[in-house]
Amino acid sequence: MIRYWAWPSLESWTKSPQWTASRIRFRSILKVFVGLLSATLIVAAAWGHGDRHEYLALLDEKIEANPDSVPHLLDRAATHRRLGHFEASLADLDRVVAFSPGNRQVHYLRGLTHLRGGSLPEAEASLRRYLKSEPENAAGHTALAETLTGQGRHVAAAEQYTLAIAAQPVAVPDHYLARANAYRAAGSPYLGIAIKGLDEGMSSIGPLITLQRLAIEIELDRGDHAKAIARVDEVLANAPRKETWLVRKGRILASAGQETAALEAFRSARAAVESLPVRVRSSPAMTALRQTIANYLNKDTTL
Repeated sequence: MIRYWAWPSLESWTKSPQWTASRIRFRSILKVFVGLLSATLIVAAAWGHGDRHEYLALLDEKIEANPDSVPHLLDRAATHRRLGHFEASLADLDRVVAFSPGNRQVHYLRGLTHLRGGSLPEAEASLRRYLKSEPENAAGHTALAETLTGQGRHVAAAEQYTLAIAAQPVAVPDHYLARANAYRAAGSPYLGIAIKGLDEGMSSIGPLITLQRLAIEIELDRGDHAKAIARVDEVLANAPRKETWLVRKGRILASAGQETAALEAFRSARAAVESLPVRVRSSPAMTALRQTIANYLNKDTTL
């Protein structure tokens, strides 16, 4: 016997207490959303279209009217940094220290300014001072990692990315990529650790193509063609569009001396491209890919 669920009438629902409460909550959320959207548009209008100097002039006026305003000084310091006015940015941060000696944010912003200005030892000192008081700040660890990378201290940079990952409440793929690249830059003894870190990221976030692509590159750095191909096959198993990955597989197989398997991969790639709609198949990217496939397959006289 088939049972049909009886839906309550719209009229009775709209008169219920639940409906009234939902309307009130929705209006509150809508007001917050509109407020945030308006604020975002105002900032974008002030900051966009090359008007950064106008925004700076506006901050100058506010600080002239209120010289000891720490929020405005911090904002102006950040604006100067983005404009490349590093000395002016540091001067504003010094003023903040004078007005608010216990302000911890100053050390982070000073570290960023030194980092962008290329003064890496000074950046490291400021960021380490900041992290001593804010050890769970992911942005601080990331900035310090960039500073250490700039000094060629790749293993130390990777360790900072690990701390950033641990401190981040929501996993950030770029942190896993940056850590793997840091270990990769440290040389062959650290390639295994780089791969392990990417797999950790994929187990946490999911099998992101960006993470898997880097893992494939590092497997090839290690000379492990079998594992690289296995990873490509993992991507192919779930990829809605396979032509690019089939070409990648063909190239890896060819570099490993597996010519027969490489030809099969390139033939599969050609079939995948030909199955695409004409509009997609004739795009510049697909035209270039078709040429790559043809160049390889033309080497085989049996075709």
